[in-house]
Amino acid sequence: MELFHTILDVFSQFQPIHYILLVLLAYFIENIFPPLPGDTMLVFTAYVFGLYFTQSDFIWLYIFSIVGAVAGFMFMVFLGKHFGRHFFVEKNWKFASSDFIVKAERYMDHYGAWMVLGNRIFFGLRPVIGLVSGMSKLKWYNNLIMVTISSMVFNAAFIFLGYVLGENWELIESILKKYSIFTIVALIVLIVFTIIKVRKHEPKT
Repeated sequence: MELFHTILDVFSQFQPIHYILLVLLAYFIENIFPPLPGDTMLVFTAYVFGLYFTQSDFIWLYIFSIVGAVAGFMFMVFLGKHFGRHFFVEKNWKFASSDFIVKAERYMDHYGAWMVLGNRIFFGLRPVIGLVSGMSKLKWYNNLIMVTISSMVFNAAFIFLGYVLGENWELIESILKKYSIFTIVALIVLIVFTIIKVRKHEPKT
């Protein structure tokens, strides 16, 4: 935890725009190179914003995190549409291997556009889902709508997680490494419960 505070002291010297640009870039690159932890970056940034910055800064963080996630995903959709299935199967790159493509195609055949909506659940397959979406018959605007909704929901959950849980960083990191549909459901329930609790305590006019 001492290392965490040392890192925090260094990052506290940054301006909000620096964090926002880092999160934007991290989410864009994460769609191409999955090991880059865009979600972890967003949670950490939300924690720092809660300590040092204003609520309006949170709004910009949220907006640009969505822009980065959507732009990165749509870039992969473009590559899938432009180069086609044969190109990527033949190249068999580590993060877009033929096995991953076949697995994503099975999911896509079964779930259709819903696969794009839930792309954040399939952590390791995220870049391939974008590629396969581009190769499929899905219209580009359907991809855009679905991935935007997905990014809005998930990014709001991660910002909330960072803001609320604060210094329990090791717990947050372990959740982000293993998060699944059950984790996401728990996050949504937590958000709803908090909203209801806050509203109950609001003074009546």
